[in-house]
Amino acid sequence: RKFQEANHKVLFAAEGLIWPDKRLQDKYPSVRSGKRFLNSGGIMGYAPYVNKLVEQWNLHENDDDQLFYTKIYLDPQQRENLNMSLDHKSQIFQNLNGAIDEVLLKFGTERVRVRNTVYDTLPVIVHGNANTKMYLNYLGNYIPNSWNYERGCGVCDHNMVDLSQLKEYPTVMVGVFIEQPTPFLSQFFQRLVTLDYPKHKLNVFVHNNEVYHERHIQKFWEENKDVFNSFKVVGPEENLSQGEARNMGMGLCRKDPSCDYYFSMDADVMLTNRQTLRILIEQNRCVTVFLSQAILTGVLLYFCLRPFEKVCYRISVSGHFNRSENVPVLPWLVYSPDMSPIEHVWDALDQRVQRRVPVPRQYPLFSQGYAVMNFVVKYTPGRQAYLRPHHDSSTFTINVALNSKGTDFQGGGCRFHRYNCSLDSPRKGWSFMHPGRLTHLHEGLPTTNGTRYIAVSFIDP
Repeated sequence: RKFQEANHKVLFAAEGLIWPDKRLQDKYPSVRSGKRFLNSGGIMGYAPYVNKLVEQWNLHENDDDQLFYTKIYLDPQQRENLNMSLDHKSQIFQNLNGAIDEVLLKFGTERVRVRNTVYDTLPVIVHGNANTKMYLNYLGNYIPNSWNYERGCGVCDHNMVDLSQLKEYPTVMVGVFIEQPTPFLSQFFQRLVTLDYPKHKLNVFVHNNEVYHERHIQKFWEENKDVFNSFKVVGPEENLSQGEARNMGMGLCRKDPSCDYYFSMDADVMLTNRQTLRILIEQNRCVTVFLSQAILTGVLLYFCLRPFEKVCYRISVSGHFNRSENVPVLPWLVYSPDMSPIEHVWDALDQRVQRRVPVPRQYPLFSQGYAVMNFVVKYTPGRQAYLRPHHDSSTFTINVALNSKGTDFQGGGCRFHRYNCSLDSPRKGWSFMHPGRLTHLHEGLPTTNGTRYIAVSFIDP
């Protein structure tokens, strides 16, 4: 219908950038509104007229087809005889090159459409020309019929496999990457062991870039070396970059004829769903990213589970983050008591970034932010060895270790009762932050030998 309303025999897509020969710009007809230049990525027309076009091709196979069509279109006589025109306002064709900022997703109840916000049109065909393939892929998470409000994901259940129906589970190479000092590493390994997947079908590859964690890995290996089909560790002495380590993990899978899937995890991931690996494999996709990367950084299965659930940001040509289509935006201010600590946290952080301003009228200028409760706690077996369960009189509490466990003292740490989670004394100079009142009842674990010192700061007491 849109083509018929255009009232032309041949219609080309249009774009705002001229290519491949910029010298032809002045020969293009002027337009009052819309895109001026031809793009051969979209052609629609009646067969006899399109046939007359392509019959004129007398070039080589590797010659540029867009330049061929452009020269025909710029010939006024041929343009009139063949009744050709361009889709100036993207009624049918939407080229993305140079026009990404014009394109939005229009979410309806039953379907999602691409909308050109400049001309208020709903293009039928989207062309990801030039360097816009990633944005085209993003749009493909929603259109055509990939996702809508009524039915959710329309393609997630296509071609899935049921592992319970297979005679034998696929073999998986699990790549674990410890690239920086990582808290709760023992809990991470424990969750790896308890994955609901046959362990004899798992080959584990660990790259550790931290000397501090070698003892944790050694302990895990000694306890579980016979659990998995194979277990390989590459330590910091190899001096591998992250890229080299990740390539090594995938390379081990490629070289192994029995390796069916490669499952990559960063050690700072809290993987609490024991069914994760089964769910990902049953999706039967080439590459699957588990849930939102904003929440679970670095969980990747090489073989996208619900890509529309990811917080997807675009990066503009200038390198800045642009809007995200799938993040809810509230057009009003949010009033909530849960937001009240933010101002005080900001004040606390301001102490680290504000400084004298070298402007004559404002010099000197200092921050008024400060924390009114900062103190040092001393734990020793002869006097105060521990602290009973309590809530802090703060919105947030920051603890900084002032000496080293194993060298200066034994024991110590902090246990959170509600979550049944204990944190051993962190390394000297390290800090951890937790809510104070209401949710995080905690106790100081006994210091059994030596003297332990920590610096405590109550934020918003």
